[in-house]
Amino acid sequence: MTKNQSVYILEKKRKPNKFLLVFISILGFVAIYVPFFGSNLRYMTGTAFKLIFNYFGTFCLIVGGAFLAICVLKVIGGKVDIEGFVVSVLLLWIGSFLTGIPFEIMGFVFGGTQPPQGYH
Repeated sequence: MTKNQSVYILEKKRKPNKFLLVFISILGFVAIYVPFFGSNLRYMTGTAFKLIFNYFGTFCLIVGGAFLAICVLKVIGGKVDIEGFVVSVLLLWIGSFLTGIPFEIMGFVFGGTQPPQGYH
C-alpha cells in the first residue's frame, strides 16, 4: 500500500432479533382471546383443517386411482410395475384415511370407519 491509501473497516449492522417480540405478541393474543372465544376458535380451526385434509385426501384418492388404473393397464400389456402398485395403494390408503371413504382391495378394507375388533 502506498502512503495515500486508507483502509476502511465497515462493521455489519446487526438487525434486532424480533423472535422475542413475536413470541410475546402470540402469548398476549392467547391470553386475551382464548378465555373469551377459545371454544369458538377451536371449532373454526378444526373446520378449516378438516376442509384442507379433505381436499388433500380427495386429491390422493384421484391420483392413487389413476396410478392404479395405469398399473392395471400395464399388467394387461405384459409389464408388471410393483412400485406403481405400492404407490397407488399408499395414495389410496392415505386418501381414504383423510376423507373417511372406505375402499377394498383383495378383501382388505382400507379407510372409513372400522368396526371395533374383538367381541361384538
